[in-house]
Amino acid sequence: MSREGVAIKVKIGLRENGHADHPNWGLLPMVKAGTTPESQQIVKWRYDRCGHCEEHIDSPAGMQWGMMIVTEQYANEAVATFPDIVTIMTEAEAEDFWENKAHVDVPENRTSREILSELSSELQLKNHLGQDTTALEERITNALNPDHAEKGICKNPTKCFVDAKTHLGFTIKS
Repeated sequence: MSREGVAIKVKIGLRENGHADHPNWGLLPMVKAGTTPESQQIVKWRYDRCGHCEEHIDSPAGMQWGMMIVTEQYANEAVATFPDIVTIMTEAEAEDFWENKAHVDVPENRTSREILSELSSELQLKNHLGQDTTALEERITNALNPDHAEKGICKNPTKCFVDAKTHLGFTIKS
């Protein structure tokens, strides 16, 4: 079941001890009333890969951007409580941040080297013994195809925003 949420962009500072200085969500009215922040966070932190120590046009040294998908109430209270560091993003902005900042270095596919190595070893052994490898070669072909169900190489379900919405079960409120 998909949860409808709002994307928020959060400016995260850097404390003197080198740790990230996230907003104190405990100050939100809903949290003061007893709601846990985690129950309202549909998708937790996704961070700009340009971190605290790198100087970048959109991310000066000493700060970093993060985004979350949260309930509408959480988003509204976060903006009201922290107007200088929290903003609501459009779906297009969230998709851009997801793909070009938070997941830019994430591989498109996930590779199970263990499974591929086992298939390769089995193929070598069968070839060495002169056994028929037709079925195994088909399994290997399928394992190398990220769109096939055979385990080996599979598509990363959170690399692209559109796939992540389905995989993680969320939509963005219009």
